[in-house]
Amino acid sequence: MATAAETHPDPYAAAKQVLSQIPHPVVIVGAAHGDERSCATATTMYVSHVPPMLAIAEHPGSRTTRLIQESGEFSVSILHDAQQELAVQAGHSAPGADKFAALKIPIVTQSFTKVPAVAGSIAQMWCKVRDTRPTGDHVLFVGEVVAATVNDRKFDALLRYRRRYMRMGHWTSEEAPEGYPT
Repeated sequence: MATAAETHPDPYAAAKQVLSQIPHPVVIVGAAHGDERSCATATTMYVSHVPPMLAIAEHPGSRTTRLIQESGEFSVSILHDAQQELAVQAGHSAPGADKFAALKIPIVTQSFTKVPAVAGSIAQMWCKVRDTRPTGDHVLFVGEVVAATVNDRKFDALLRYRRRYMRMGHWTSEEAPEGYPT
């Protein structure tokens, strides 16, 4: 059986054909160091409950990656489906030292860090980097959640699926009081 990379000259063929079938929450990753602030559209997943940890993957040449590496911290904001335009904006470059300000992305901050998160999102998590690994064409960061806020009134997460944005849909089960799904 031929792989997508073998049957297509496009180096991203497997991502387009197979990896795009994995639904992901759309997040904006925030980073800051010194007077610089940057952000990027990304996806995330949790990797530990105790301590609470999550993983993100960023392009190694991006300003956001550099700021995470320099500061050892980042934020993750889970976007509401009404925040699609913010996801699009965060995925583009911006002039100046403060990408949030240049793109007019609303922020919320915490007193213990310079790293902003996106105001109005479903949840904001501030993380300390616990592990960093090169992974193909991205850098994987595992961060321990050291502070978080959740807006219980917002629950329709923006998803990335089949190379496009979509709404989450509707519940198909009751909430699990313990165990899977978490």
